[in-house]
Amino acid sequence: MEYQPDLKNIIGEGGVISHVQPGTIAEELGLQPGDVVQAVNGTRLRDVIDYRFAVADEEIELLVRGSAGEVVFEIEKEPDEDLGIAFTEPLFDRLRTCNNKCPFCFLTQMPKGMRKTLYLKDDDYRLSFLYANFVTLTNLSEADWQRIEQQHLSPLHVSIHATDRALRAVLLGKADVPDVSAQIRRLGAAGISVHTQVVACPGLNDGAALQRTVEDLAALYPTVQSIAVVPVGLTKYRFNRKKPSTIRAAIQVHETPEWIDTNWERQPLWSEQVQGDARQPALDAADFGFCARLGAATDVPLRCYTPDEAARVIDLLLPYSEHYRRDLGLNLVYPSDEFYLLSERDVPPAAFYDDFPQYSNGVGMTRDFLDTWTTARRRLPARLSQPTRVALLCGTMIAPTMQPVVDRLNQIEGLELRLLPVVNQFFGETVTVSGLLLGQDVVPVLRDSGCTHAVLPRVMFDYSGMRTLDEYTPQQLTEESGVAVELAADPDELVEYLRGLAHLDQRRAA
Repeated sequence: MEYQPDLKNIIGEGGVISHVQPGTIAEELGLQPGDVVQAVNGTRLRDVIDYRFAVADEEIELLVRGSAGEVVFEIEKEPDEDLGIAFTEPLFDRLRTCNNKCPFCFLTQMPKGMRKTLYLKDDDYRLSFLYANFVTLTNLSEADWQRIEQQHLSPLHVSIHATDRALRAVLLGKADVPDVSAQIRRLGAAGISVHTQVVACPGLNDGAALQRTVEDLAALYPTVQSIAVVPVGLTKYRFNRKKPSTIRAAIQVHETPEWIDTNWERQPLWSEQVQGDARQPALDAADFGFCARLGAATDVPLRCYTPDEAARVIDLLLPYSEHYRRDLGLNLVYPSDEFYLLSERDVPPAAFYDDFPQYSNGVGMTRDFLDTWTTARRRLPARLSQPTRVALLCGTMIAPTMQPVVDRLNQIEGLELRLLPVVNQFFGETVTVSGLLLGQDVVPVLRDSGCTHAVLPRVMFDYSGMRTLDEYTPQQLTEESGVAVELAADPDELVEYLRGLAHLDQRRAA
């Protein structure tokens, strides 16, 4: 899950300190959690990036607002010496929100009543640099461009979807999209590299359109360091729980009252004329863009991929990977794991993914899991001292991959491990990944499992690992289900959990 900022900690007046590391300059100064770092050397800080650049100097003046008011600290230090401050949020001024109307936007596919941060349409280039969040580059001012170049914010992670400008207008739901290839060239001229992604929609930007996108992006190597292709994800809440219909209808969801709010930089409605700025001719409705051309492209059904279609996407992309491996020394183009799992194809070996540049985007995670399991299984305990039933929960898509793991674990004497794929009742059965499981779907599965212990995928919890999308903590899951819940991010953590269980049983037996 991408990093999601907490707006209540973005106060617009500096960075709120969350932690002071012992034995550091910050501790010597007496700084405390809750203090606000406002400026360094007289320059107000917009975010943690500004802070890191500013404190690299040997002599700095730190303006801090604490319980006693504003204080300026004069500090002399080594150039690379850290002050020992951690902040509650990386952004100090404000979150850059999204000005697009992507038909597949996941935020418009959720019901009301969830926590506010889940509805934030963020599109902030700083989070792209810091946390590999994907951005579209459609909301950048000239000042933003200059900052990216001056502070060398590399790499950035950019959602492309299509390099054809008119088709990208469809996929972003707005007419005035910039030329993304030109933007990437500008980044390259500044020495900034880019990781790109394409959210593929059946019948819209796959096929010949996807071929053009891949070729256009590959021509921008080495600025473009990777191209990931991931399938569109849809929930049952699309169009207020009605069956998904067209791209046009999906984009118009963004124009309903609940989505036109203070967190959204308003864009013209379809009925309004889209004008260019003073430096460019006005965009003519007959010439360019989806807003004006509500035609065949917008009437394409918005739907998920079938297994056969997923296989065809893989078959389209792999020849490009082989070609770029020969010419560039890396595959460059990577279908996401979902395409392989959906089509029941074997995932490629680790070498295919080079250095796993888009791991957090679900590209290579399955291969990494399998390879890590091959090593981790050597540390499994031989037995438990008393019979123990453990439930292993996951999303439905990864379950077939997990089954051989479960078969091996059930060879441990005294362990009965049950693989329990959880059907996503909340978002709908089309949502099959473990990262979008909710506590309310997990609790009844645990209650009915007949197990005393359970291991849940850590990825279903937030960035800090503390709560699910519907606010369940591990402790709450344990209390409501009556099953002792633990989290595991990978086979290593799963094996360590089982080893700990074996040692606990041995101590009890003694």
